[in-house]
Amino acid sequence: MVARSLFLAILLSAFVSTLFAQDIPGSCATRDWFQLRARADHGEVSPLCEGAADAAFEKPSAATRELQAVIRREPHSADSFGAHGALIDMYSREGRYRKALEQVDLGLAEKPDAEDLKAIRPMFADLAVDPDQTVAKRRPGVVHSEIIGGNLFAPVTVNGVSGTYVLDSGANISMLCESEAKRLGLKLRESTTTLSAFSGSWAVRVAVAPDLWIGGVHLKHVAFAVAPDTNPPFVDWPAGHKGILGIPVLLALQSLRVEKEDRVVIGGAPASKAQTFSLAFNDATPLVQVLLDGKALSFVFDTGAAHTYLYKPFADAFPERMKEGKSEEETLRGVSGGSNQESLTLPSVTFPFAQGVELAPATVLMTTPADASRWAAGNLGFNVLVKALPLTIDFPTMQLSFDRQRSGTAP
Repeated sequence: MVARSLFLAILLSAFVSTLFAQDIPGSCATRDWFQLRARADHGEVSPLCEGAADAAFEKPSAATRELQAVIRREPHSADSFGAHGALIDMYSREGRYRKALEQVDLGLAEKPDAEDLKAIRPMFADLAVDPDQTVAKRRPGVVHSEIIGGNLFAPVTVNGVSGTYVLDSGANISMLCESEAKRLGLKLRESTTTLSAFSGSWAVRVAVAPDLWIGGVHLKHVAFAVAPDTNPPFVDWPAGHKGILGIPVLLALQSLRVEKEDRVVIGGAPASKAQTFSLAFNDATPLVQVLLDGKALSFVFDTGAAHTYLYKPFADAFPERMKEGKSEEETLRGVSGGSNQESLTLPSVTFPFAQGVELAPATVLMTTPADASRWAAGNLGFNVLVKALPLTIDFPTMQLSFDRQRSGTAP
């Protein structure tokens, strides 16, 4: 048995029920957002699909216009309900919980028995007590990062108190443990919503920070889910480091350039001759499209995961390679405890980042412990990304880029 400490993507439990796949009809019922984007660019999709694609590729103005037009044109239809779902996902990952709650209520007015909307409403209602997250100031800046236990930490100031938190693209909402929330002077609020991670689910409380500074970016009304101190990964992290900055914060930063010299450039542009890979959002989870052996595969892009795992769709894409695998049992340890998963261990898999990055050995989880493992080829963690630094995450263009020329050796 192989046991690894791991913090993977945090998912609002209602989003795990795959709002898009259930409620956007016909050709939009897809997890291949990259293919849908290509079809939309050629005018081959419905207005709903076009709006959903623009939402997935973080074009909020266009997506809002297109999806609202669907709602006005076809009220109380399946397309209208799907449009509400797309707007909920887009608003929630941007920290606009009042707007998301408004769409939840409109969706429930159309389908009062929609279980996923009923499940997420209490937490959105709690988060909507405060104003939506906003950017009060944005200017380029450099922060000095550190890597602890395979996680990338960066300095922040929350409510006037300094801390050092993980930059986690796999987290749908930012997180703190209880003692850290109290150290920051934040008020905790109860919620009937649960959060789910790879290893299970747990009851959540919420807190909203009036102010958060990272580099030259000043955010207001930043929402956090709050977990007990005894929950991994917080129990393993040193004081002042017990926080996670999720997608709503990272999106507000717009771009991050992670360099090898313990630096993160906020607002940094990619190199002029960069190797680029497309990003897209599925719900609030970022995906990156990677070409492996001529096959275009979608991976969850998860800077907060210390380890990279491949999933069953990878095994299905490469059945011959699976014959090289050795049967194992993998213990995943996450925010809600641990779970054992059936797995195969491959000698190596090479990702085409920079001059090529080898994952050796490579673990393929053969079970489906989370929604993403049913349709994504894997969870691309920081242990692979760190070997290809410097890299730039650019949300305005929805691209992940690597410098074509790198000096020195990977850390």
